[in-house]
Amino acid sequence: MIPKTLELTNFLSYRETAVLDFNGIHLACISGTNGAGKSSILDGITWVLFGNSRTKSDDDLVNRIAAREGSTAEVRFIFDLEGSTYRITRRRRHKKSSMLELQIAADFDGDNQPTAWKTLSESKIRETQAAVETLLRMNYDTFINASFLLQGKADEFTTKSPNRRKEILADLLGVSEWETYRAVTSERRKTEEGKLSLLDAQTTEIESELDEASEREAKLAAAKAASAQVAERLKDKEALLKQLQRAETVIKQQEHLVTNLGNNLVRAQRTLANLEQTRTKRQEEIEQHRAILDEASAIHAAYAQWQQIDSELQAWQAKANEFNRLSQAKRPFELEIERERSRLEQQVKTLTGESERVQTARTERDVVADKLATTATTIQALTAQLTELAAQEAAYHEARSKWQQLEGEQKLLAQEANQLQTQAKRIQKLEAEKTAVFQNAAEAEKMVADLTTQITHLHTQNNQLMIARADLDTLKRNQPQLRAEMDKLKARIDQLAADGEGSCPLCGQPLSAEHRADVLVELQADGKSSGDRYRQNQQQIGTLEKTAAELDKALKEQPFLEKQEKTQQERLIRAQARLTEIEETLREWQANGQVRLADLTRQLADDKALTAQKQKVAALETAVQQKAALEKEKQAAQREQAQTEARLAEIDRLLTEWETSGRDRLNAARQQLDTHDFAADAQAELDQLNDQQTAIGYDADAHTATKQQRDALKDAPTRHQTLQQAEAAIKPLETAVVDLNTQIAEQTQSLAELRTQHDTAQSDLAQMKADGGDLEAAEDEVAQLRQEQIAANRQVGAAQQRLDVLDDLRSRKTQLADDRARLTQLIQRLKLLEKACGRNGVQALLIEYALPEIEDRANELLERLTGGDMRVHSDTQRQLKSRDELAETLDIRIVDGAGERPYDNYSGGEQFRINFAIRLALSQVLAKRAGARLQTLVIDEGFGSQDPNGRQRLVEAINTIQNEFARILVITHIDELRDAFPNRIDVEKTAVGSTIAVV
Repeated sequence: MIPKTLELTNFLSYRETAVLDFNGIHLACISGTNGAGKSSILDGITWVLFGNSRTKSDDDLVNRIAAREGSTAEVRFIFDLEGSTYRITRRRRHKKSSMLELQIAADFDGDNQPTAWKTLSESKIRETQAAVETLLRMNYDTFINASFLLQGKADEFTTKSPNRRKEILADLLGVSEWETYRAVTSERRKTEEGKLSLLDAQTTEIESELDEASEREAKLAAAKAASAQVAERLKDKEALLKQLQRAETVIKQQEHLVTNLGNNLVRAQRTLANLEQTRTKRQEEIEQHRAILDEASAIHAAYAQWQQIDSELQAWQAKANEFNRLSQAKRPFELEIERERSRLEQQVKTLTGESERVQTARTERDVVADKLATTATTIQALTAQLTELAAQEAAYHEARSKWQQLEGEQKLLAQEANQLQTQAKRIQKLEAEKTAVFQNAAEAEKMVADLTTQITHLHTQNNQLMIARADLDTLKRNQPQLRAEMDKLKARIDQLAADGEGSCPLCGQPLSAEHRADVLVELQADGKSSGDRYRQNQQQIGTLEKTAAELDKALKEQPFLEKQEKTQQERLIRAQARLTEIEETLREWQANGQVRLADLTRQLADDKALTAQKQKVAALETAVQQKAALEKEKQAAQREQAQTEARLAEIDRLLTEWETSGRDRLNAARQQLDTHDFAADAQAELDQLNDQQTAIGYDADAHTATKQQRDALKDAPTRHQTLQQAEAAIKPLETAVVDLNTQIAEQTQSLAELRTQHDTAQSDLAQMKADGGDLEAAEDEVAQLRQEQIAANRQVGAAQQRLDVLDDLRSRKTQLADDRARLTQLIQRLKLLEKACGRNGVQALLIEYALPEIEDRANELLERLTGGDMRVHSDTQRQLKSRDELAETLDIRIVDGAGERPYDNYSGGEQFRINFAIRLALSQVLAKRAGARLQTLVIDEGFGSQDPNGRQRLVEAINTIQNEFARILVITHIDELRDAFPNRIDVEKTAVGSTIAVV
């Protein structure tokens, strides 16, 4: 990664956009006073790349003034990487989420400057950050451990734990990629082991089923026998069921016959009733017709009279229709005559009103003409006054503009003074906080020392615990052996005591009584000695177990104490950092803030010029107000003049129009109304239609009287028609009654025959049901047997299937055995590959290969920095105390003229030279490797801890390795080092924020 440009906007002390162009810079010094913003440049780089900086929160990165105004902090970083140009932009508003954008240059101009960008950002900021780290092949910790020697973090790599140092070195060397291979291999191994477990489970299940072969054959034979028994019983029951079903069919046929006869009987009864009802109805109709025939003479007379009156009514109706038609024809002409009369009456009314307005306008015209002359005189006088006031108004505006300018300047000074007063109050709080922070740091430092002592003591106790456990294990292993020896001695003593004569139980030679006694005493003495030793061991075991338990209980406090130690160390670091920040703020305030506040207070107290200018504006303001009032008065007079002129013109137009045409039109309309001289054609047509109506001779009263006479005889036509119907129907009805009597006699005889047949059929049906069997019970029994047969056949099929599947299982078992052998071999190879890709495999070999080069380069630098007085060595393995094995580690040993000493025993300047040499050597080695893509080195640490000779040696060391990096930036505030490098980047803090200048 080679930086090209860095832009900082509203970031920490940078208010306006500050641009740092790295083009043309190879080795440069970034210089400036404390607090100017030198380290903020590095914070900008780490924040834009990884979202990390020295601050606790991203909100602290937003410039305080920008945060109050709601502005956005932005850092934009352009760099080259492996032939491509990338741009990363990160933005943040106070109390808002950050935004991250990753782009690659897509097009360039003639000067090889990017002109178009293609976005590489993901949908989420976390995914985009992962893309950045993948592109750089490192995270924040790796970056600052290899490429950045940041302020307060020069020992970041040296003071890490050995395991953590090894992890960081693995990431930087790119060997962590082998961890990816190991993880993939591990996942594949676990997958294959899962398959192997599944194969074993399947094989066990198959073997379990194959063991059931004899049992399954017996079950098949039993199922076939049971099925044959059920089939025999079903055959007998089905034969009986068929007999009962045939009998049931005959019964159902008889039931059908009884039902049909019953239905026929009901229909015959219904038919007889219908015939009798019809005969009664026909006899009633005959009586009604005979009553009408008795009134035949009166009905004929009334009908003749109705016919005569109806002829007269039809004649009157024809005249009425013609009369109404002529009335409708008259209506349009009547409407036309009425419309024309209304129009003339309205015209007369309108012209009469206009005549009255004309008379009023003649009187008004003289008044309007006088008013117009008065208004013109007023406007002339106002114009003269306004001309005199114009010069005074120009002077007022000039004076007011100058007063506003002075007042704005005064407000800006007051605003700045308020900000400084607020800052002064904050300074007072910081002075109080400084004491509290100092006390907090002292307390934390004391607690760290106490906790370190306790942990050191615990390490001693841990060693004691391991020794006690080792002794305890030895004793516990020896006790069973000692016990066996005691049992063996006891057996020999018992054997020797039991034999009165015989051979020696040890050598087999014959024993005399005296010799037997000596041997017995010797064996008993050995037994007592072994017993004493056994009991002593048991007592010692109890003591060691108690001691081990107490030590183990004490050591359980170690994680807690280590956590407390880390917490207090972090507390101490935070307190020291805060103390440094407070002191820098207080120094800056004492140098700039107090002086500026006093100067602002003096300027705000001197307001003579502002007061004088304000008085001048007030004196001129009266003339301006008077001019404005006169202008409004003139505008009102001008509007009134225009309105008066318009009214005078309107009056003249009205008088001219009346004299020209209005009076004549009024006289003509009045004459037409008086003489009825309008709508002549309509009046002629109306007279003609009136004559035709008179000629018709229509009498409405006579027409109404005739209609009433006909209404009185309205029943005559109906009665006449009824008489004619009665005369035609009487004879057919009499014939029909005779036929009905015959049909009723025949139906009565048929009904008696049907009743006899129905009774006989019912008797036969009852006898059949009494002789029949229980069909439903037989059907249920057959159905039950069929279900039993289905179940038996199913059991036969299942038993046969369970027996047949064993052949497939035997083939499957053979296949599973082949698959298991293949998987077992694959898993063994994957385990070997997993171990090779792990931390103790290829990764360890790569690190061991790189460490000698790092160690050599570090010692070369220490040779220059210390005059050959110090060297460093690294160990990648160490002997475990608890067991005879080697553990992977990365220990750093330091040797000087006095021999090997712990890192903490060296002074601050010596520690920095050690850290500087190791970190610079690490960066040199990594710059040559593709894994970490390091081509930039930044040093922001340590020159203040060195004497002049030491600083000169550091500069020489940097110059020695400059050709191995594309960019080297060195940050310092020491004046004598500003000119020690070929380029200089000056950082200065101004009233509008920090600025950057390349010299």
